[in-house]
Amino acid sequence: MPASRREGGPKGPPEEVQIAFLLSRLGNRQGNAFADLLGPLELRPKTFALMNLVDLGDGPSQQEVGAAMELDPSGLIGTIDELEGNGWIERRRSETDRRRHALHLTATGAGKLAEGRRAARQRAEELVAPLTERERATLLRLLRKLAAR
Repeated sequence: MPASRREGGPKGPPEEVQIAFLLSRLGNRQGNAFADLLGPLELRPKTFALMNLVDLGDGPSQQEVGAAMELDPSGLIGTIDELEGNGWIERRRSETDRRRHALHLTATGAGKLAEGRRAARQRAEELVAPLTERERATLLRLLRKLAAR
């Protein structure tokens, strides 16, 4: 047992348990608030993430998007079909590999993504509002370190 516990130190869960709990709780809260902002735009976090990957890529394949999102491509097809049905993305045959379908945003999809990005920025600003610039930089550095594991 750590010395602080034996000597009447702070009671409660160890720091690492508190950190894990708070990250989980904050993640859930952030995810729900973000989904609430995207809802009126007819977007969900998953569709927003997919559209961002398509926009940032140079005609990524369905498999590349699935790998980047850490999703099985078969679980992604329904979302791609939905976005294509909305007229927000389109599948095109790759110019370099005719077996591959490249994903591209349509003009309508680019506009929808811009709306979603404004909502994402709004939510991000609300989330970090209590932090100073220095605290934000420290938090980002620490989160990147944890995420890289």
